[in-house]
Amino acid sequence: MDKNTIAGFGLLMLLLIGYIVYNQNAEAKFQETKRVDSIANAKLHPPVAKKTDTTTLLANANAPQDSLAPVAVAEQLFSLENEDLKIDFTNKGAFARTAQLKKFKTHNGKPLFLFNGEKNYMDFGFKTTNGTMVHTKSQDFTGELSADKRSLTLQNADFAIVYSLPEKGYMMSITATPKTAERTQNISMDWNSESIMTESDPVNQNLYTQVCYNLASEGYDYFTIKEKEDVEFKESVKWLSFKQQYFNTTLITDKKVIASGKVVAAPSNTTDTSKHALSDFNANLSLLPENNISMTMFLGPNDYKLLKSYKKDLEDIIPLSYGIFGFVKYINKWIVIPIFNFLAGFFSSYGIVILLLTFLIRLIMSPFTYKSYVSSAKMKALKPELDELREKLGDDKQAFGVEQMKLYRQAGVNPLGGCLPALLQLPVFFALLSFFPNAIELRQSSFLWAKDLSTYDSILDLPFTIPFYGNHVSLFTILFVITSLLMALYSMNMAADQSNPMMKYLPFIMPVMFLGIFNKLPASLTYYYFVSNAITLALQFVIQNYIIDPDKIHAQIQAKKKEPPKENKLMKRMAEMQQQNAERMNKGKK
Repeated sequence: MDKNTIAGFGLLMLLLIGYIVYNQNAEAKFQETKRVDSIANAKLHPPVAKKTDTTTLLANANAPQDSLAPVAVAEQLFSLENEDLKIDFTNKGAFARTAQLKKFKTHNGKPLFLFNGEKNYMDFGFKTTNGTMVHTKSQDFTGELSADKRSLTLQNADFAIVYSLPEKGYMMSITATPKTAERTQNISMDWNSESIMTESDPVNQNLYTQVCYNLASEGYDYFTIKEKEDVEFKESVKWLSFKQQYFNTTLITDKKVIASGKVVAAPSNTTDTSKHALSDFNANLSLLPENNISMTMFLGPNDYKLLKSYKKDLEDIIPLSYGIFGFVKYINKWIVIPIFNFLAGFFSSYGIVILLLTFLIRLIMSPFTYKSYVSSAKMKALKPELDELREKLGDDKQAFGVEQMKLYRQAGVNPLGGCLPALLQLPVFFALLSFFPNAIELRQSSFLWAKDLSTYDSILDLPFTIPFYGNHVSLFTILFVITSLLMALYSMNMAADQSNPMMKYLPFIMPVMFLGIFNKLPASLTYYYFVSNAITLALQFVIQNYIIDPDKIHAQIQAKKKEPPKENKLMKRMAEMQQQNAERMNKGKK
């Protein structure tokens, strides 16, 4: 491998590190800011009425009807349930209190709740025809549950709302009817929710907790909840999602219902460690005054295939790319995900699926790899002649550069032949860097010593934290670093030019940096890179020892030198630049 190949490899690794560091900035400490809704909390938890004695009860029984005090309505819970979901609703406000995903568990094997607690509510507010204000959150309702427990009607004199679940699936339909609303004014909807810790690594879960939305004209956008942030909508909203790492709650409208709105989200500052609340979400939406307001709500997993099946662009909430490398999402959508799902249809072990996926990707990239090795062999074959030029021209680097380019043109060698193939593989690296941490299929899937491929494979938990490294030891990361060092050592032995100390030691520095960066990444990703490195080492050995013949390549180069050099615009331009630089240097000396 020549210095151009090494330069390409170094550039590839530097960009990879920069990309990882850029995305891990979200792991910074959350600012302790919190929007406290004390009024809502007071209404959700009214003071318990004191018990009255028998004398008082008898007095009230004998009193005139119009003198009786209002009787407090006890809270009553109703459960909607299908194969996948169980949602509990309260008659105190007519909203969902809890949502359990029946086919999923938390990292410690407990039932997984998408939300659970007093901070989760939905309040409809409107002005009635007699001029009074109604907020459903503070009202009492009567409930009627269907026989199959998949439809619930909650209503009172001012408002009615119907919740319905299909036989299976995660999409709940909502139909709200503001009976006494003034039809000339919009209806407000206040949606509040709280994310709960479901994964073993809360820092990583926070990294992927986001607010996502799709607007009528501006399309899809999102922001990560790393500090208190808000966004205002001044147009119709197609859907609005409160997304966690592997699950989401998304409000969807089939027609223009949401006219405008504002969303505020912030890290949670709760001190209740038993709840493990991570972030708070509040959306205040303005709804058009309809007789029946119809919406749907998705409460389920971030499964790409499932979300795409609804044909509402919900799959966009899965972050398959970021920033300047946004284009790599198409590699994931068109290549990685289809191949991954195809292999998963034949193998139950996702470790085997990743292994085969690695082989297929390496097979697709093999033409570029082969060209890189051939270029390295050609450069090494020219090393004796380059050494002669260096000895002849001494310290005159400009003259050496000009003669070097002439030699390359005569021999038909492209000095960028080892660099370009490495750069062409860059999008694949970044595509997989986005795919593996967001693939819910890998969640709680074990392989070898890794108990969960969606998080790091710790073989030893340290009682202290090592700066830049962490408080655990990831074995797949260590294997990846070892194979990276072996690749660097092998490349140095095959390099044509070892005179540059920077290029000599750079490949050894990068794997050491990877030790700290990759130690916190999912085991699926470090396992993939380890297998990819092992395949690369095997390919290097086989190609350079059994396929590429150095003597034959040397003979071909010598034969090329006797032929008129073919016109190569890139090579010609590089030679001209070298010549111009040399002339400028000579003029400067004179």
